[in-house]
Amino acid sequence: MLVLSSVIVTFGLLLNNIAVIIGGMLVTPILFPILSLSMGVVVGDRKLMKRGGIVIARSAGVVVIISALISLMFISKEITPEIVSRVSSNLAYFLIALFSGAAAAYALSRPSESEVLPGVAITVALIPPLSVLGIAISLFQWEMIVGSLGLFFFNLIGITFSALVVFSILQFHEIKDVIEKKIKAEERVIKAEQKEKEKSHIQELEKTVRQATEVLKEKKKNNT
Repeated sequence: MLVLSSVIVTFGLLLNNIAVIIGGMLVTPILFPILSLSMGVVVGDRKLMKRGGIVIARSAGVVVIISALISLMFISKEITPEIVSRVSSNLAYFLIALFSGAAAAYALSRPSESEVLPGVAITVALIPPLSVLGIAISLFQWEMIVGSLGLFFFNLIGITFSALVVFSILQFHEIKDVIEKKIKAEERVIKAEQKEKEKSHIQELEKTVRQATEVLKEKKKNNT
């Protein structure tokens, strides 16, 4: 799905077609690994943080490579307005990413609000800057490379930070503490039950040994 999204968005940029770009962004937004990274930080789960980071890096690499390859094969090498609009970053873009990330984090934690996620995916626009980066690399446009990277990281940092804040406000860290306490309590019960079973088993063995000893004694008496 990420490959298909990259192809659609890249063609939309090269053809200067905003409708195609939006359609490609809806195919597979890179929102969830970013939200996973934020959740991992809030609950202190290193595995979740690592997994989120790896998925983000892999996804970004896939988009850039595919966009560069398509750009190399594309007949027209014109830098369209849609490409130009994604090579500059400023405070406004960062604020958009902040509010979009907050909306995405809240929607993810409230299943009833999940229908807003496609709209957030369009607002954040994570894949287009990466596609522009791939196009810029194929054209050796260094200013475009720096600009598109800046926009992507602006969005990435904004979403991650606002998601951290939302997950913290919703007290997900406390939920983790409750779960850990519950697990520890269950482990103590399980250990106690195991000890009880072992004790009972030992008592049964001792009883069996005593009975066997008595039987042997009886046999010896009878033989004598």
